Amino acid sequence: MTLLIVTAGCGSKKQAELNTQNVVETTASDIALTEKQTETESIKETESENMTEESSEENVDIQEEVDEDSTVEDSDDTYYEEYEEESRNDETPGESRPIIICIDPGHGGDNDEGTKETYDGKLVMEKDLNYRIATSLKSYLEQYDGIKVILTRNENQGLGLIQRIDYAVANEADYFISVHVNSRSTDEVNSHGCMVLMSCSRYQPANTKVGSLYDTERGMALSVISKLNRLGLPIANDWNTENTQGILQRVNTVGATYPDGSQADYYTLLYCGTEAGLPTIIIEHAFLSNENDYRNFLCTNDKLDALAKADAEGIIESIR
Repeated sequence: MTLLIVTAGCGSKKQAELNTQNVVETTASDIALTEKQTETESIKETESENMTEESSEENVDIQEEVDEDSTVEDSDDTYYEEYEEESRNDETPGESRPIIICIDPGHGGDNDEGTKETYDGKLVMEKDLNYRIATSLKSYLEQYDGIKVILTRNENQGLGLIQRIDYAVANEADYFISVHVNSRSTDEVNSHGCMVLMSCSRYQPANTKVGSLYDTERGMALSVISKLNRLGLPIANDWNTENTQGILQRVNTVGATYPDGSQADYYTLLYCGTEAGLPTIIIEHAFLSNENDYRNFLCTNDKLDALAKADAEGIIESIR
């Protein structure tokens, strides 16, 4: 099934309208039948029966041709992406529904590379590290029974933030985990370590699948952080997360609120995830801007796989 998702620019809740026009053209051929008269009554009856059968077969062969034309109303700050929607009909009758985890490799495409640094004469881009960690995380998670994993983007696909959450919701995801590597927030601090971003609000939409979005996200965040710590990656010394158990929560700066009146989140993924009732966290692994973090945790596929395995263990521990 092809799903066409239309969304406005990052942070906007407004969506363009999708107008679908169906054009149906039906073609048929005229059927001409002639009866041949003979001298005897028996020959007339035989020919009449043959002509009736011939007419029925010809009518069956008539086909209708249907053309569908979809148009999208667009504006300067609106973009769209076509997805192949994940099949949700692969369950065997009688089996329980799997837990669906949507993994989001942060950034992507030619216009959103994320943070980047040059090491040993090579340009290292966050979008590539994120994708490697995400695909490895998918493999580790799928080793557990009852887990289905979907990815928001392919290797170098550009994708808007709102589209990522929309994709997860369209595919009935139970959890959304966005994978990133970090960069220092100020030039004065050579930040290192890991942190996890989660919602700042306890707003609970009616369609939420879990008892508490806030508690679910917090439990998962702490579990993932503990597994990363076990690898030797400490809690980050940036955004005061060394004093918040590695969790970063930020309110928006424009006074936006959720329907319950609580302050809305600063980060678009967390804001949209909360409004959708989807438990959402952003894992910020080691700092690419810190050379020690790069060499200890990010410079080889084996090191990236180790981060992914720690993530998987933390995620599974928190949901089971």
